Amino acid sequence: MSSVAPVVQNPFRQQFAAFTADRREPDAIARLRREGLDRFASLGWPTRQQEAWRLADLGALAQIDLQRPADALVDAGILPTLDLPAHRLTFVNGRFAPGLSRLRELPGQALIASLGQALLTHPERIEPHLERLPGLSQHPFAALNTAFWEDGAFVYLPRTTVAETPLHLIFHATGDDIAVYPRLLLVLEDGAQATVVVEYRGKGRYLNAPVAELQLGAGAVLHYHQVQEEASQAFHLGGVRVRQGRDSQANLHLVSFGGQLARTDLDALLDGEGASCVLNGLILAHDRQMGDYHVRVEHAQPHGSSEQLFKSVLDGQARSVFDGMIHVRPHAQKTDARQSNRNLLLSKQARANANPRLEILADDVKCGHGSTTGFLNPDALFYLRARGIPAEQARTLLVHAFANDSLNRIQLTPLRERLASSLADRLALGNIEEQ
Repeated sequence: MSSVAPVVQNPFRQQFAAFTADRREPDAIARLRREGLDRFASLGWPTRQQEAWRLADLGALAQIDLQRPADALVDAGILPTLDLPAHRLTFVNGRFAPGLSRLRELPGQALIASLGQALLTHPERIEPHLERLPGLSQHPFAALNTAFWEDGAFVYLPRTTVAETPLHLIFHATGDDIAVYPRLLLVLEDGAQATVVVEYRGKGRYLNAPVAELQLGAGAVLHYHQVQEEASQAFHLGGVRVRQGRDSQANLHLVSFGGQLARTDLDALLDGEGASCVLNGLILAHDRQMGDYHVRVEHAQPHGSSEQLFKSVLDGQARSVFDGMIHVRPHAQKTDARQSNRNLLLSKQARANANPRLEILADDVKCGHGSTTGFLNPDALFYLRARGIPAEQARTLLVHAFANDSLNRIQLTPLRERLASSLADRLALGNIEEQ
């Protein structure tokens, strides 16, 4: 264990005592919190000597005396919108902000609410699901989230319930030297369907360590979109866990634009025959930003399918990491799994690290993986310039086409158009070097 770990852990244990002293919640939740803190103490603060963290420099974060955030007021005008009718839950510094939230009429027995409030009114719907998914057990910041989460979103759709209206979740952090731990628990019972947009953003220097748990029953369908646009000095160290039942479909889109260090650990368990999963990720980083996706897709049952496409566009001295694993259990015959990572470097100082991997223990499968990293194609640049397009505009067009391929996979039109506009603005402001 690194020598820095005890220095970091002691304040967390002291904060935990103060944090839990005045909380009134079910014994099962209190026990999970203690287990989370103990797990963090066992794992320790991540260091570059650990394989999973060797490319992430957390030295600057380790030197910050992270504190619990104070309550804060946020102007509704700075928060993103979807430009279509949507259920909206907003959280500021990890706490529910009812004045910035709006719930429309819900179908049947569906429940969409603050996780903290639902724990008081419907604990029987939460306790059987919270912290029940495998994966992220070795993620120290997921352990901290389990210990310290104050609030978050709870989405529960009973059997065959279709939520026609998208759900928009906004997690906004504001302040310096604070840590927030938002939580999302989503349960879709058999045949339920939902579209969810989760946005992380903020202002200041802070740590955002969210955890999302997504549980899909047999035949359930989920369209999940996660947009990370944290402040330039922020650290985003989050985790997503997905468990799918028979014939379920999960389409996950993850976009990372902000933060000085942004990492998402995604674990997907296809635990039902015929389950399918599509993972689509995009990193746009510049200056000294770092974007990181650690992905594990586990096929546990036959006839499952998964597709991964993760891209990054890197300028300045930016870095990206893609660490992807497809694991096929012995019983999971007829699995079809694909994994692709593509990286576009816009400067000679940018660097992309890729580690796509397969672990196949079944003999009747179709699996493949690959990774490419390179600069803009000079032939494509010459083609555009020969047709009268200025050099700078030609380079921007090629970069936009590369990145927009990921955004075009998003079916929620207002979100796709807003992200495409944001992408265009960022590319216009960037400095794409001549190669």
